[in-house]
Amino acid sequence: MERITLADVMLSAEIPAELKQMTESLKDMLYPYEDRPEMIFSDADGKNQMTFQMIDKNLGQEETRKAAEAVREYISSRYPRSELSPVHLHAAGQYPASWFTMELEEAGGMQQHIKAVLSVRSQMFLATATYPEENRIKWEVLLKHFFNTLRETT
Repeated sequence: MERITLADVMLSAEIPAELKQMTESLKDMLYPYEDRPEMIFSDADGKNQMTFQMIDKNLGQEETRKAAEAVREYISSRYPRSELSPVHLHAAGQYPASWFTMELEEAGGMQQHIKAVLSVRSQMFLATATYPEENRIKWEVLLKHFFNTLRETT
């Protein structure tokens, strides 16, 4: 695991060491839209990814579940054939995180996509992880570790 800084250096957390800042050419290929996440990390072949983005919206820590429900509802309307889990709460770390899972069918097989909503200095922070279905158990452990290692920087 490797500690990285997030959210305009307001936050740090540990992510898998094999994830590095995605190259611009891979970003252009996988995220070809203007409002793509600020920080995108991936392994060498782009199969395992994490993204991080501050959203210009006020959000208190007690509102993360409601915000994650709203994100889930929006995703459900955009991708009606995708299987979405209920919203879960990870409250063990310094920052409570509300998250849900989405199944994606890609050319290379089934993928899991996690969307997590957190409140950082009363602002909405969105973290995502995308990985092959066969790595689901490994990523459940990695994501719990990520949530548990979130720390505010000074």
